[in-house]
Amino acid sequence: MSATPAGTPQGRPASALIRRVVARSAAERTAQWAADSAALRIARPGKLDLPYASGEHRLWDLFPAVSPVAPCLVLLPGGPWGAGGHRTWGTLARGLLAHGWAAALPGHSPVPGASLTRIVRELHRALDWLNTQGPLHGVAGPVLVCGWGAGALLAALLLDHPRVAAGLGISGLYDLAPVEERLELSPLEVEALSPLRLPVVRKPLALAFGETEPPERQRSSRALHMLRQKEGGVGPLLPLPGLDEAGALEALEAPDGLLCHTACALIEEA
Repeated sequence: MSATPAGTPQGRPASALIRRVVARSAAERTAQWAADSAALRIARPGKLDLPYASGEHRLWDLFPAVSPVAPCLVLLPGGPWGAGGHRTWGTLARGLLAHGWAAALPGHSPVPGASLTRIVRELHRALDWLNTQGPLHGVAGPVLVCGWGAGALLAALLLDHPRVAAGLGISGLYDLAPVEERLELSPLEVEALSPLRLPVVRKPLALAFGETEPPERQRSSRALHMLRQKEGGVGPLLPLPGLDEAGALEALEAPDGLLCHTACALIEEA
């Protein structure tokens, strides 16, 4: 897969697809996403809060497609390890839902009550459940894991799960050393949970970031992309001109946006 998509089915250049973002504050965007996600859950209430294991937060929201074998977006929220839970962010799947995809949002135990090691273990268990039980709920197609911020790290760590065909990381930090003390991680956890320190998984993984984001985020995405290229990984690096992390998420939400078209291309190539 080339480093940047050449264009779209409509023949428009990629740059044209990320200019729909309007200038709004982070608080306004988050409030709107929460309201739109609540509306989506009201409109499609049939497969919500399905437990994949015992525990208050270990739940799936599923939004099946018309076809049970359609691709499925598994969305992993960012913020402080999934702030707001799986119920707050479903609207960001609307772009790919419009392409006929299914979508699924897993919950997990919150920080600081749970360690990152525990969260990764829970999400692997969630994907195990989706593998065996998803077809019973109309979700049997190939899975693309997608996350932003902290969720981008989780997406990269879940790429090795047998149920996962491809991944998309947005605005991720892929080496935990800079946040080791803040997250109270052990040196072993830093090594075991940093994609930049792990063997490359040879499944398609796109890495996107806004070009107005902090330099360390941009460097981390570039470094992981370079490592993956060196070790035989595939997937594009997608710098998004003029956007911050929230703007990148609005690009994901847009059915005609660069990130939706990239997700479709990743599944086609998986």
